Amino acid sequence: MNLERIKEKLNPILEANGLTFHSIRTKREFGENIVEILIEGFPIDSALLEKMHRELVEKLSDDDLDPRYFLELSTVGLERPIRNKEDLLMAIERYIYLESPKYRGNGTLKAFDGETIKLHINDKGRFRTIDINYRDARKIRFAVKF
Repeated sequence: MNLERIKEKLNPILEANGLTFHSIRTKREFGENIVEILIEGFPIDSALLEKMHRELVEKLSDDDLDPRYFLELSTVGLERPIRNKEDLLMAIERYIYLESPKYRGNGTLKAFDGETIKLHINDKGRFRTIDINYRDARKIRFAVKF
């Protein structure tokens, strides 16, 4: 089995749908061997995942995927971590959760210059934008606004 070849065959499918590759790994779950592929981007629904799964399976040979493994194509999820500055730049105008000494909670990321995070928050009914130093942010993730 060749995980790198699976990734190479998946990338054109993802690009055609405006999505990006996140990770690929093997795992054992409920007694089954699984190749787990996580993708990211918006919007993704079950119909699109199913379509891309079928396209990928058609491209794979027996050498690419061991027949003892199931192929699982999924998303990283809505509330996935923001891992680095590049992820944070892609999150501008998105709703996020952030923890820092100055603020802990949700808000809309308005800007990020590589050092300062500008977060638009609801502070007890008053909307305002606060500045948070990127180095002080302990935890940042995408959030869902209800």
